[in-house]
Amino acid sequence: MKNFLIADNRKIRTFVETKSFDMYIMALICINSIVLGLLAVPAYADNFGPLLYLIDKLCLSIFMVEMGLKLWVYNKDFFNSRWNTFDLIIVTLSSFDFATPFIIFRAFRLFRLLKYINRFSRLKRIVDVLLSLIPNFVAFVLVFGVVLYVSAIIAVNIFGTRFLDFSTLSESTLTLLQVFTLDGWAHITRTVMMVYPHAWIFFMAYLGATIMLFLSFVLSLVDDLIKKEVASDVKLVSKPAKTPAKKKSAAKK
Repeated sequence: MKNFLIADNRKIRTFVETKSFDMYIMALICINSIVLGLLAVPAYADNFGPLLYLIDKLCLSIFMVEMGLKLWVYNKDFFNSRWNTFDLIIVTLSSFDFATPFIIFRAFRLFRLLKYINRFSRLKRIVDVLLSLIPNFVAFVLVFGVVLYVSAIIAVNIFGTRFLDFSTLSESTLTLLQVFTLDGWAHITRTVMMVYPHAWIFFMAYLGATIMLFLSFVLSLVDDLIKKEVASDVKLVSKPAKTPAKKKSAAKK
């Protein structure tokens, strides 16, 4: 009986690790993404709702079977792969669709497509670049957050008593974020200047600081990317070329 289970385990493991199985799961994720998109459109949800929900449930059932098979054949080794753990969490959470907070996890299943990026070199390169930029982005967010927080407090203290957009810290933060995006910043500034004529000094100082900070962030990204490209080119050039081995003469004296 034990030998039978071992042999069965090997067969299932071979099946799970085949390229065709991977491609089948990837195709199902794509189909599931289309179904979830159609469910988000009221016209399709009203007319084809039951069918679309059925397809969604079938996809989820197959994903759960996939997780079950992998847990069976890999046992504890299943959790050695971060992608396996990620897949298990997403599939488990998306199975609890009885409450609205859990329904949103259905869309998270689409993130499982990220594990297949390695199959496409161009997509992998884009993702690698994005991941390498995370430290710079985190630094920018931290510094920008400090500038925004201080500016929001100042705006509440100066303009809060006369303008609802600056009446609370949250409102002030949201308004200053809008100013940073240059969406209607001139209208906001002129409206405040009708009561506080010198308000332009505050807004120009805030815009100058945040725009300079953003430009510094962009330039640092470009600089890092150029350095990485140069370093990779130098590495390729400095790599010694393989010289063909000289054939020894086999002539007999």
